[in-house]
Amino acid sequence: MKLLILSDIHGNWPALQAVLAAEPEVDGLIVLGDLVNYGPHPAECVRWARDNVPADWIVQGNHDRAVGCDEDPRCSAPYRLLAAAMQRYTAGRLDAAAKGYLAALPVSQTNTIGYARYFLCHAIPSDPIYGYLQLQNPRARWEQEIHTAGRPDFILVGHTHRPFVSFIKSTLIVNPGSVGQPRDRDPRASYALWSDGNVVLRRAAYDVEAVTKDLVDCAPPEVALPLAGVLHTGGTLPVATPA
Repeated sequence: MKLLILSDIHGNWPALQAVLAAEPEVDGLIVLGDLVNYGPHPAECVRWARDNVPADWIVQGNHDRAVGCDEDPRCSAPYRLLAAAMQRYTAGRLDAAAKGYLAALPVSQTNTIGYARYFLCHAIPSDPIYGYLQLQNPRARWEQEIHTAGRPDFILVGHTHRPFVSFIKSTLIVNPGSVGQPRDRDPRASYALWSDGNVVLRRAAYDVEAVTKDLVDCAPPEVALPLAGVLHTGGTLPVATPA
């Protein structure tokens, strides 16, 4: 049995297509939030999720909630103006049903596969939409999060756009990184593959230039060019980006 674990697609349809093409024989899909914002193809990504991802294996990200509920995504300072501009564009591309789908996504889910329990959220169990915790944060912080999640066998999270797989006590914590906007200095789409309980991190190259052209068509230069820079470099914002 193989499961494709995805997070932070961010309206990047070519990146998502590249990942799906790289893993054509999976048995299921897990999506850890942020289908939309930053990218120029929100409608395509939401439509794909609605048609293909089981309702009990997807959770809401901060940008999903922001677009669906017309709220502030509370993203980091360097990205705030870029996120606000693209949120306006994204809202204009989605109909009421798509926004309702994003607004209604659960903030966390607990499921089982065989005898193993899985806790899913976009950020961290104690703050499922907005919390921010990386692998290098103190181990005690992660142990607290494992306790909050009910000590499952697996915790699946996204949000940081940086992939990792790590055992802490008896829980395997998995962050697949970002499909649509990696920020770990590797511009390829990042994802994870679960295979009979084993998890591996993988990458898929895609046509970044094509996405850049679409960004330029849908956003002013002061928004499109910094976001294109992030895609080309795997996470580096130009110094001149307004904070």
